Amino acid sequence: MSYCVNCGVELHATCMACPLCGTRVLNPGQPVDRESPTPFPARKGDVTPVQKGDLMILISIILAVTAGVCGLLNLLIFRGSSWSLYVIGGCLLVWVFCLPIFLNRLSPYVSLFLDGAGIAMYFGIIAWLHPGSGWYPRLAFPLTVLATGLILLFAVCVRQVHASILSRAALVLGEIAVFTVAVGFLIDLFCQTALSITWSAIVLTCCVIIDAALITIIRRARLREEVRRRMHI
Repeated sequence: MSYCVNCGVELHATCMACPLCGTRVLNPGQPVDRESPTPFPARKGDVTPVQKGDLMILISIILAVTAGVCGLLNLLIFRGSSWSLYVIGGCLLVWVFCLPIFLNRLSPYVSLFLDGAGIAMYFGIIAWLHPGSGWYPRLAFPLTVLATGLILLFAVCVRQVHASILSRAALVLGEIAVFTVAVGFLIDLFCQTALSITWSAIVLTCCVIIDAALITIIRRARLREEVRRRMHI
C-alpha cells in the first residue's frame, strides 16, 4: 500500500501519479502494477451538457403531474375544500417563471410581464377561494400591477439606457419610495380612512436623503471617480 508523499492520499497499485495532486509515485518497495486494470478510466471525456429544451420538458412534466394528481385527489378523495387549486396555481406560476429557460428568444420584458400576470393570477385564485371584503381588486391587484411596472421600468433603464451602478441604485431607491407610499395609500383606501403618509414617511425620507447624495455624487465628476475608486465599481 502506497501513500502520496505530497497530500497523503492512499494510492492504488496501478497509479503512476497521484490522482488528487498529480505527484509522481516513487516507491522502490512496491513498483507500479502495469498489468492490472486501473480502478478508474484512463480516458478523459466531457459530459454532454443538458439541453434547455429537455430541462423545460422535465420541469413541465413534473409540474403537470403534480397538478393533475393533486386535482384528482381533491376531486375523488379529499373533498372537504378546493385545496388543490393552490397547488395547481402554484405549479402554473412556477412554469411561467421557468419559461425563459425554454424560450431563448423570449424578451425579458415579456417574461417580467408574464411573471407579474402569473402572480396576479395566483392572488386571484386565493381571492376566489376566500373572497373576504374585496381585498384582491382594491389591494392585491393594484400592488401587483405597480410592482410589475416598476420592475419593468428598471429593466428598461438597465438594458436600454446603460446606466451606471450609482444611477441604478438611485432608481431603485426612488422606486422603493414610490411603492411604499402607494402601499400606504392603498391600505388607507381599503380601510376607508383618510389618505395620509404615516409609516411610509420614514422610508420616503431615507430614500430621498440617499437619492440626493447619489445624484450629487453622479453629477460631480471628482466625487464620482472617488466613489468608484474606493468601492471598485
